[in-house]
Amino acid sequence: MSLASRLASARDLVVENFAYKLASLVISVTLFMVFRGAGAVQRSVDVPITAVLPAAYAGNAVLLTPLPERVRLTVRGTPSVVAPLRGDEMGPVQLDLRDGRRRRVDLDRALINLPAGVDFVGFSPASLDLRWDALVTRPLAVRASVVGSTAPRTRLGAVTVEPAQVRARGPSEALEAQEFVHTVAVDASGLSPGRYERRVALEAPRNGIEYGAAQVRVTFDVAPLVGERRFERLPVTVRAVAPRGLRLEPRPPVVAVVVTGDPALLAELMPAQIVPVAEAPEAAAGRGVTEARVHVLTLRDGLTAAVEPAEVLLVPVRAP
Repeated sequence: MSLASRLASARDLVVENFAYKLASLVISVTLFMVFRGAGAVQRSVDVPITAVLPAAYAGNAVLLTPLPERVRLTVRGTPSVVAPLRGDEMGPVQLDLRDGRRRRVDLDRALINLPAGVDFVGFSPASLDLRWDALVTRPLAVRASVVGSTAPRTRLGAVTVEPAQVRARGPSEALEAQEFVHTVAVDASGLSPGRYERRVALEAPRNGIEYGAAQVRVTFDVAPLVGERRFERLPVTVRAVAPRGLRLEPRPPVVAVVVTGDPALLAELMPAQIVPVAEAPEAAAGRGVTEARVHVLTLRDGLTAAVEPAEVLLVPVRAP
C-alpha cells in the first residue's frame, strides 16, 4: 500500500463518525474530573507568620504595622490527606521585608510548602498593608515619680535624677510626640526627715521605642514641714543709750516680720509675742543718726524670723 493510501485510510479513521468520537472524549474527560473530585473537601488551618525586618540602625526603616501572629490557610484535597494537616507543620509563612519599602505584601502559594495531593485555595487575609517610618535616636529627659505620704509634719523636698537624660531610639513619629521618660513610682510612705537614694527602673517602652538605660538613680529629701506667716506693722523697740536730753526714734517706726517653721507652732503665734528690737552701742548713739540692725527677740524652738526692712535709722529727738 502506497503512502498516499495509508494517509487516506488514517484520515478516514479520524473523520468517520467524528461527532460521536468527540462526544465520547468529552464524556470521558468529564467523568474523570467528576470521579477525581468526588470526596474532595476544603479545610482551613492557622499558619504562623514571621518576617525578616531591616537591621535596627539609625536611619533605617522601622515597621509600624503590627504583623499578625498567624494567618488562615485554606487548602483542598481528599479527607484522608487534608484531615491530618497542622498549621505549625506547614509553616511558618516567612516574609522578606529587609528592604523596608514594601507597602503591600500578597500572600500567595509560593509562601507555603504543601504536601503532595493538597491544592492551595488561598490565605485570609490575602494581603497585608504595611506602614513604615524612619528609625531615629535622640535624648529624652527623665522625670521621677515619688508617691506616698511621708511621716507626719514632714514634706517631700527636692527630687533629682541621674542621669537626667537617656538616649531613646525608635520611630521618628513616636519620638517626636514624646518629651519625657518617666520612672516607675518611688514609694516615700512614712519616711522621716533625711536624704534618700533609690535605683529605679524606667517605665516600660512603648510604640517601638527603646531606651539606652534600664535604670536611673533617684535622690530626694524629706524635710520638716515648714509654714510661713507674715506680721505687718510691728513697732520697733529701741535699745540704745541716747545723748542727755534726747531720745532715739526708729525710722521707720514699724516693720514687717516673716516667721517660718512648724505650721502647728505658727498657728499658735500671736503678734504680741513678736518684738522687733533695734540696738546701737552707746558710742554710736552719741554721734547723731545711727543705723541699727533689727532682730526679733527669742521665738520658740522650730521658728525663725526675718525682718523687713532689716535695718532702721535711729534719729535723736528732743525728749518731752
